[in-house]
Amino acid sequence: MQTVVRVSSKGQIVIPKRIREKLGIRRNSILRLRVVGKKIILEPASEPPPDIFVEAGEKIVDEILEEVKNDEKVRRLLRDLGIED
Repeated sequence: MQTVVRVSSKGQIVIPKRIREKLGIRRNSILRLRVVGKKIILEPASEPPPDIFVEAGEKIVDEILEEVKNDEKVRRLLRDLGIED
């Protein structure tokens, strides 16, 4: 099945109703998104992703970011997350 959808100005797409019904996707369903080459694979996830974030005071976060800001992997991650240019 092939369907064409439009990406909104906010980067959102609408999954057509017939596809949602076929895959059992409902409001608040958890989906897994993968990039394979130049393809985007979007599929229902059997379980929610692990919670990888913990609450920390802003000062602690700022101190950690200051320590690692020169690490290229961290800079690339922050850039990908839209936190830094």
